[in-house]
Order: sequence, then C-alpha cells, then structure tokens
Amino acid sequence: MTPQPHTSYPCILCHSNDTHITQSVAKSDITTLYQKAFGIDTQSLITSNLLFHHCNTCDLRFFTCEDGSIPTGDDAFYNTLNQLDWYYFSEKHEYHFAKKFIAKDSKVLEVGCGKAAFAHFLPQETKSHYVGLEFSTQAKQMAAKDGILIENISVEEYAKSHAGHFDVACSFQVLEHVANPYAFIQAQVECLKSDILRGGGGNKTPYLIIAIPSENSFLQYCVNGILNMPPHHISRFSDKTLQEIARIFKLKLLEIHHEQVQPEHIDFYKATMWAKLFLPTPLIDRGLARKFINKIGIIGKSFIKIPHNAYGHTAVAVYTLDKSTLI
Repeated sequence: MTPQPHTSYPCILCHSNDTHITQSVAKSDITTLYQKAFGIDTQSLITSNLLFHHCNTCDLRFFTCEDGSIPTGDDAFYNTLNQLDWYYFSEKHEYHFAKKFIAKDSKVLEVGCGKAAFAHFLPQETKSHYVGLEFSTQAKQMAAKDGILIENISVEEYAKSHAGHFDVACSFQVLEHVANPYAFIQAQVECLKSDILRGGGGNKTPYLIIAIPSENSFLQYCVNGILNMPPHHISRFSDKTLQEIARIFKLKLLEIHHEQVQPEHIDFYKATMWAKLFLPTPLIDRGLARKFINKIGIIGKSFIKIPHNAYGHTAVAVYTLDKSTLI
C-alpha cells in the first residue's frame, strides 16, 4: 500500500524519532486473513488499521495501531496457535548453534521458553541451573515433571531480584513478539554476571543469545504472511538491527549466524520466491493476480532453485558484555 499521511512514532527499540511509515494495512485485511487461516477473531486485538514503521537509526521495522499503541496477542490468541502441531518445534537449528556457548555448569536463563524444549539440548549438569520464563502455567507444570524450572513472570520483573545471576541469557523466536523490545533486552543484560569481566571471580564469559526471524532472509518478500504481522509479530530485525543492539546496550557482538533454508521451510521459500518473480511484495495483497500466481505456483515453484548461500528463516546473534563499558 502507499504510505498514508499519519505521524510516525518513536522506535520501540532505540527510541529514535527518526522513523517513517512505509505502509499501512487495513484492519479488515488482517482480520480476514487470520480468520481464514486459523479461525481466530483478531478484531479485539487490532483496534485500527496498522502502520508499518521503519527506523532510520537502528533499521528496525515495527507495527503500531494508528494511535501508536502496540497490537500484541493475548492468552486466547496464543492458546489457539498452541494447538497447531507445527507451532512449537521440539528441535530447532538455533538450539544446536546456541548450545556451543553453554558450559556444562553454566547458569542459563531462557526467556519465553515455551515448553522448555531448549533445556533438553543442554548437558544434564546444566539443567539443574536452568530457569525458563514463560507466562503459561501449563508449560510450567509440564516442565516440572522433567525436573525443569519455569517461572511464570516477565523478565523485567525477574531481573529486579536476579541481577548478575546468570552466565547465559537467551531467547528464541520471542523478541519479535514483545511490545517493548528495549526493556526486554535490557532486563536480560541485567541478569548476566558482569562481575566476571570486572575480575570478580569465575571463568565463564557471559553471553546474550537472541534468535529471530531474519529480515535479511526470504521472509522480507513474503506477502500475506500474517504470522509475521500483528498480533503475532510486532517487529522485524535485520542484520543491521542486530548490530545496533550491541551499540544500544553497550554489548560486544560476537557473531551473527544465519541458518540455511531448513527442510520445513523449503516449500515456503519456493512459493515466496516464485511469486516475487511476477509481482511486487507489499505486506498484504488480496488481488486476483496474486491469487492466480499463487495457484499456478503449485507447479511453478518446482522450478525454483535454492542457492547454497540463501539465508534461511532464522538468524542468531551472540553478544557478550563489553568490558570497556563496565564501571
């Protein structure tokens, strides 16, 4: 859609006022697509048309309603999605990558842990030092049966009583859901053991690990991808944004890792790139040409080849505390 004459709002990550609106999305389109795909009524969650903002400072893309409010999902919304077999994977590529930074006796905090699937990838010694944060009481009960601790509390509240307690703080496919990514990340940083870098004892480097859907991947070309829009996803992160996180929070970026296109995303990738050959890539397009291209794409996508260097769905950024900024 052509950008509408609304006022852009400050960036929800870096708080810069240097933002602009790139597209607007009709509330009716979001409502219709969620109802058609998942049978979910989002009318109470999406209170107006959506504005899609781009921050020129940190490169974050984020959504707001027209009044500047952030249209996030509620318990009923996520409970419906949780019923889908594919919504939570018990094994993710980023789990294998992230565990390389975790020693067998590390204290690990996972924020938005779901059913604590990542805990099962950790050494047995680490599980006893693992804490997951998750609002679902059902997830807490399920994890407890496996001896895994989950707390039903926000990371912002948890950090108030657990500052400097953990060697590793991590979140996988969570940051893009939160209304205030700045407070979310800041709280994780506060939970890390900064005294180690000050010479206060210990020998483990503190790590912050963040996995997000990558805006540098094929996802940037996906049209009508409603799970990458509110009330599910609020923001979109590029490599530049991940680099800017280091600046904003005075961290040292160690690595950005892009997964290859995973088997479960091959059809998604091919369908997206097939449509891109013929049509532009707005957020929403319910036109007849789009429907026709998608329909013949059932055959056409078989001609799409995946380059060996194509970025897959997820990027993982690994940070540590920057010793030069510690007082």
